[in-house]
Amino acid sequence: MLHVGLLYRKVEASNRDIDPLDPHGAIQVDLTVKGIEKALLSKGYKVSLIPASLDLLQRIAEIKDLDVIFNACTGITNKRQQANVVAMLELQDVPFVGSSLSTHILGLHKQISKRLFRSVNIPTPNFQVFYTGDEEINNSLKYPLIVKPEHEGSSLGISNDSVVFNEDDLRKKVAEVINVFKQPALVEEFVRGREFTVGVLGNDDPEVLPILEILYGNKEGLMTVDIKAKDSVGQQCPANISEELVDQIKDYAKKAYKALNCHEYARIDVRLDENNVPNFIEINTLPGLQPDYSDFPKMAKVAGYSYEDLIDKMVRLAIERANKELSYNI
Repeated sequence: MLHVGLLYRKVEASNRDIDPLDPHGAIQVDLTVKGIEKALLSKGYKVSLIPASLDLLQRIAEIKDLDVIFNACTGITNKRQQANVVAMLELQDVPFVGSSLSTHILGLHKQISKRLFRSVNIPTPNFQVFYTGDEEINNSLKYPLIVKPEHEGSSLGISNDSVVFNEDDLRKKVAEVINVFKQPALVEEFVRGREFTVGVLGNDDPEVLPILEILYGNKEGLMTVDIKAKDSVGQQCPANISEELVDQIKDYAKKAYKALNCHEYARIDVRLDENNVPNFIEINTLPGLQPDYSDFPKMAKVAGYSYEDLIDKMVRLAIERANKELSYNI
């Protein structure tokens, strides 16, 4: 019987449902951990829950006969610590599900991942990063522009006024993002077309899952944190698009996945421009896995994976990869 440690971000009861920046976060953590644990148990694994903390390495060392860790942790107190947790995992000898430290850093720093997209000829909107808000605006940027935190996910920092049409509003929104989130603001050209999300599963020859379309009901839909928390958009999977476009998006997705050296799984956000060219917006190197809710398991289900089979496959992929890496080092 394989022994799996399930690593997760612990959310204190006193802090639940009070963070206006991430109103759905605490609930999603709870349901995701319970779902993964149930799936692992259904496959006959022994499961030890591991809440993330500053003494994580000691906690892991105290668990006997641990075969693999399922990393479902987005940080100890916030998402920006997602890579820090992985760094601690890399300091011990137990294999873990999910990408390496370098991959998480590249994914969390959106400007770097966008540069990597371009290095393998994947279209991505023009952008500029603001560190103080006083920088000169790049003349190549064309309005409308969207302003968002550089290191966040789950639509954090995206609101109805995030799309701006002039310099005054741009400066105001950039200053707000820097002040509230204590990080640089990413400004990019707002692509107005249809929006999709793409799941990739695997390692050496990754599988691109059926594409999921986000249905806003208008041409300029925007996934704000409020809309995401209220589930106010529709979805269609597989997306109703031409086979040619499906092939193009999947080809780009596999290239993006490999460019960042992702492991096991990742999810990529895409929007079509006015010429129906798929623009890759960002990559999530630790996408949500809440059963019957998160996009990744929905796409996997359309591909033929039950939730239990999906979690099981991720564990086996991680062990297989660790064994290959071990053989290379012998």
